Amino acid sequence: MSSSETPPQRSWPRRALNRLEVDRATFYAVATRYWQFLSGPITLWLVVKYFSPEMQGFYVTFWSVIGLQMFFELAFPQTIVTMTSHLWSKLDLDEHRRLVGDKDSISRLTHLMRISTAVQAALAISFGVLAGLFGLWFFADDMAADQLVWRAPWLTLVGLSSCAFALIPFLAVLEGCDQVREIHKLNLVRGIAGSVVVWIAIPLGAALWIPALATAVRLICELGWMLGKYPRFFATFAFRPTGASIAWRKEIWPFQSKLMLKGLFNYFNADVMLPVLFRYQDSVVAGQFGLTWNILQSLRGACSSWVRTRTPRFGVLIAERNYQELDRIYFRVGKVAATLMALLGACFLSGIIGLDLIDFRYANRFLPALPTALLIIGLWAALIIEFQWVYLHAHGKSPYLAISLVGCVTSGLVIWGMGIWFGAVGVSAAFLLMHAIIYLPLSTWGWIHLRRNWHRNE
Repeated sequence: MSSSETPPQRSWPRRALNRLEVDRATFYAVATRYWQFLSGPITLWLVVKYFSPEMQGFYVTFWSVIGLQMFFELAFPQTIVTMTSHLWSKLDLDEHRRLVGDKDSISRLTHLMRISTAVQAALAISFGVLAGLFGLWFFADDMAADQLVWRAPWLTLVGLSSCAFALIPFLAVLEGCDQVREIHKLNLVRGIAGSVVVWIAIPLGAALWIPALATAVRLICELGWMLGKYPRFFATFAFRPTGASIAWRKEIWPFQSKLMLKGLFNYFNADVMLPVLFRYQDSVVAGQFGLTWNILQSLRGACSSWVRTRTPRFGVLIAERNYQELDRIYFRVGKVAATLMALLGACFLSGIIGLDLIDFRYANRFLPALPTALLIIGLWAALIIEFQWVYLHAHGKSPYLAISLVGCVTSGLVIWGMGIWFGAVGVSAAFLLMHAIIYLPLSTWGWIHLRRNWHRNE
């Protein structure tokens, strides 16, 4: 091509995506979240059409109680992603997706993977037993328990969720090895397949078996994808490492233990809201909150994809001490995500108000405008805090443990107290108070201080 010729101009959609810092991994991650957002109304319509208010409450609370698995994760997913991304700077995949590169790095990664897999399997069994027993006690106390068939669906859901839980290290190591695009493509396919199955099953009368069916689809997709696409990659970990190994107590445990404690207590920052409403209000209020919260969490998850899909890249840049490029990417994608979250939150709130104004038949299945607005503001603040901690954790460090734990306990107590007295408005106001008024200023100060000290010292 002569010097006078210019390369062909990209299409306007491609240019728009570039301006919004959307790479392929982010595209699939955002597409997954927006599939959830777009398919959500269909699922919700089917739920309110075929479920009674009491069954709706059990349905959303099933998912909330399954969220207790965060108490069993022991921060293995984030630890594996962070540590693997640091090792990845000396590794690569060949054309057959076999792991190649520095032998010591391969040996250390194998050691990390084998230990993580064994521990995760034990945790999955423990979660299955304890969650199953807890659910049998917790749901039996509701007034509608004798009117619904829920015990067998619940135990099946717990069993399938335990199997999916055991696969976490396999997905985490792939993410750390910069297979982020492929993982989010899997999530998109899995999300579409799960939605289709749910849409078929609800009118057929599957009732409270729906969560178990959705989890079964997830499990089949993940197993099929890993075995079909990465058999040679995982074959590397089938043999004991013969070279360098990881000194877990020295290299990983200080970071993992802090993440683990924060993860255990983080349940009280938000996830406790739905069980509080289910316990101290009723299943109808819990159902309203659960549907509204799930939609808002989908919006937040889509926006967080801008930063979270860059986590392996952050780890590589930190290993290379290329802090200028790290900050450039972080600030650009962070600004896009925060702005988008504010716009989407405003649109959703407008929709809630609009449903009330036109007296839509199913408007009372969602929260009213006031608690919804409180949750949106709190979630925007929570998104900024999340980005700050993603940045810090990418360094393989997790500071301010004691302050974080005290904050989580305080948050849980405030949510519990305000939920008892003021219901959905109370828990929503408590969530906003803790995240926007207390956490955000403290987190921002700590992030600025640590970023300056860590980069200056290195």
